[in-house]
Amino acid sequence: MTEQRYHVIGMTCDRCAGTLETKVGGVLGVDRVGVDVSTGSVTVTGEVLDGTKVCAAITEAGFEVAAIL
Repeated sequence: MTEQRYHVIGMTCDRCAGTLETKVGGVLGVDRVGVDVSTGSVTVTGEVLDGTKVCAAITEAGFEVAAIL
């Protein structure tokens, strides 16, 4: 299992977290998505993760990837 973390700008509430979980969770290879609104972090876990597709999903959800941690 691989884990990737992203610092995301623009998350302010639980609804934001839910939107991100849905969008990122739909990326092929993603098994689990954890969102921490207070720190702005998104943790993605899966067997084979494509960081480019995860970043695209975050952007499509209306947020900005500030850094890959």
